[in-house]
Amino acid sequence: MTFIRTSAVAMALAIGLHAGGGTALAQEIGIPECDRFITSYEVCVTTKVPATHRVTFSQQVAQLRTTWRSLAQDPQTRQQLEAICRTQGEQMRRGLEPFGCAF
Repeated sequence: MTFIRTSAVAMALAIGLHAGGGTALAQEIGIPECDRFITSYEVCVTTKVPATHRVTFSQQVAQLRTTWRSLAQDPQTRQQLEAICRTQGEQMRRGLEPFGCAF
């Protein structure tokens, strides 16, 4: 049941990005590991993190997306990006555990 609800929220988020003028594709990093993490992170922040903390987490993921997209565009760093996303993603996951996020 949790998986279905999380998937539905992720889909709604992607549709919202599309309706908001940008497409979900335009927001992608282009590395599956990175894209999965960013989507899961955003779903957690929008569904479980209290509104008083949401801005901080949203800013953090926006900065991370910008950095990762930049690294993905550089052929020299693109090859290392999956490992970078995995490592940084794990650190950020731990920061969301107190809010009940598990991904």
